[in-house]
Amino acid sequence: MRASLAFGLALAAIFVGGCYNPMLRNCTVQCADAADCGGDQVCGSDGWCAAAGMAGKCHTSGATIDAAAAPADVPIDTNENMACQAACPNGTCDHGVCVIDCSTPFSCQGDIACTGSVPCRVVCGNRACQRRVDCRMAATCEVQCTGTGSCGDEVHCGPGRCSVTCSGGGACKRVRCGESCACDATCSGIGACAQNSECPQASACQAGEGCTSSGSCNRC
Repeated sequence: MRASLAFGLALAAIFVGGCYNPMLRNCTVQCADAADCGGDQVCGSDGWCAAAGMAGKCHTSGATIDAAAAPADVPIDTNENMACQAACPNGTCDHGVCVIDCSTPFSCQGDIACTGSVPCRVVCGNRACQRRVDCRMAATCEVQCTGTGSCGDEVHCGPGRCSVTCSGGGACKRVRCGESCACDATCSGIGACAQNSECPQASACQAGEGCTSSGSCNRC
């Protein structure tokens, strides 16, 4: 009995002493500075807590949330998923991000709206997303206009961080992110961005037909 009690007290001392340090999942907690992040995580330029090697890459074009790097026994944040599902009636939730998948050619011919204050990602294939993509309510927004002739009307971002990739031929009629705290809009497709993008701080953040979040253009 005494041996068992001694072992229990020793184990409790380890936990109370601060040696217990469970791994934290990258890209699941939004932040304004390092004080908002736990463990060894830092606050990335994209406004999400992550390990140093992942910081700033959580919600950029082509990046995915670091679910694979997390141990299998770390549960997904149930509250985060519930908040996403409530705000994402027209898409599916991927670790708290509302994903609206219009990658099938000619899909999503009506207006597309990210309807809740959670991160949103819209993926548009050939001739898809032919009407307005409205991200003004989203916490952050990523729109991938990768298909030929995709995003045929305006992509309108809100005050959060916004990333719009117009890599399909003739993609994106116009990107409007003048209200965003930071906006990266790239127009790499042939004939993409029929009209110059509306960027934060007007011409100061213009980059060709698109926008940049470099330097003073990042106010997030």
